[in-house]
Amino acid sequence: MEIATDNLINLSVADFPENLKSRGKQPSTVESYSRDASRFVEFMQEKKLRLGKLEPDILLEYENYLRTECEGRTNSVRRSMIGVRQFFRFLVDRKVLRESPFDAVALPARDEGLPDQLDEEDVAMLIEAAAASSPPIKAARDRAIVALLAYEGLKASELIHLVWTDLMLDDNLAAWGSLSIPGDRGRTIILGPETATALDFYRTLFREWSAKRPGLISRMFISFKGRESAVSVPTMTRHGLKFVMYELGEKIGFSSLNSELLRHHAIRYQLSLGKSPEDLMGHFGLRRPGNIARHNARPVLENARPKPFKATGGSTGSDDDDGSQNIHD
Repeated sequence: MEIATDNLINLSVADFPENLKSRGKQPSTVESYSRDASRFVEFMQEKKLRLGKLEPDILLEYENYLRTECEGRTNSVRRSMIGVRQFFRFLVDRKVLRESPFDAVALPARDEGLPDQLDEEDVAMLIEAAAASSPPIKAARDRAIVALLAYEGLKASELIHLVWTDLMLDDNLAAWGSLSIPGDRGRTIILGPETATALDFYRTLFREWSAKRPGLISRMFISFKGRESAVSVPTMTRHGLKFVMYELGEKIGFSSLNSELLRHHAIRYQLSLGKSPEDLMGHFGLRRPGNIARHNARPVLENARPKPFKATGGSTGSDDDDGSQNIHD
């Protein structure tokens, strides 16, 4: 294998996202693989490893590094290693290397176990924690986010790219709506009454909020920054959504809360409503029924119907998109 300078490696890292985009990768995949490439290059530099002298066992060393130093979960480590392999295939395509040292390295087995469960009381507490946020627009936003994740099972990447034209609410029917979800698994879903009500309430406050900010182009979900959430940002990022989850989880004593846990809850919730696995595959945009089958083997949620929502105001909160908060993923 040829030896490349640090400068050439850094240039390759910078060009990698455009290569992924040209291959039709989704924005979330581009972001993840690019982050994986940058992290591995930092690991190489820290270990003083030369690109042209890398051996397959270095990737195994990196796997251990992710598990210990970065406290990575099995599936997160697996995905990171896939990103690194994609980056090295890109280096081969660019003729930076003649061959990748990592194509023959076995990836960690996927952890097919289900994560810790959230029950309906946990989700009810999340709704109450969201309602206690301030200002009211943030409380309405957080409640809508929890509903979309916990009851409809949207992915993080799907939620942050929603725009208001994706939502259809029927003013003549109480709490009825549909949502067009963009992306490579685009679909239109019928919203449950709790989610439709939450989005309707948020949309009302959003219209009042945006009317005072003419010319602001925004997706459906905005972000807030600062101690009093005084600064608004017209788009929410994945980092911003992570902080929303972190903030709400801390309020109910669930420090490991994330959108994946809420999506698993949504599967169990939809099953409790009597939906068939085939219906759920369409609703969640799944190609295989794996997680649905595993949840179907468990007892369904009891008392799954959410409690009625009451809009309130309360304590202040913020979710920074600029990385200024000290958050552990």
